[in-house]
Amino acid sequence: MQWRLQVNRLQELIDQLECKAPRLEPLREEDLAKGPDLHILMAQRQVQVAEEGLQDFHRALRCYVDFTGAQSHCLHVSAQKMLDGASFTLYEFWQDEASWRRHQQSPGSKAFQRILIDHLRAPDT
Repeated sequence: MQWRLQVNRLQELIDQLECKAPRLEPLREEDLAKGPDLHILMAQRQVQVAEEGLQDFHRALRCYVDFTGAQSHCLHVSAQKMLDGASFTLYEFWQDEASWRRHQQSPGSKAFQRILIDHLRAPDT
């Protein structure tokens, strides 16, 4: 009898964990402060590099990631190489939009833009 009670109790716990009928909770809206400098900015860029420019692009990408990551207002920067070997996705997280815009005007960012223009197979998105 004791084992049967334990098995039944375990079955009830498993049923609760499986969440057969999910309970949807009402949306809780948050009051957000307004202004462009109060939110983190995430920039994502997808690029397709021409095969003949892959080595030059890869060197420039490493320099750009190092340069960008060293910026005081950059929270994170990374690049992901896609399976085709010639496509990349760049992710940048910035403290605010103003910091990202200032970075876009920096010499390091402009140099990377020139490399992109020279070696892209298709326009970046």
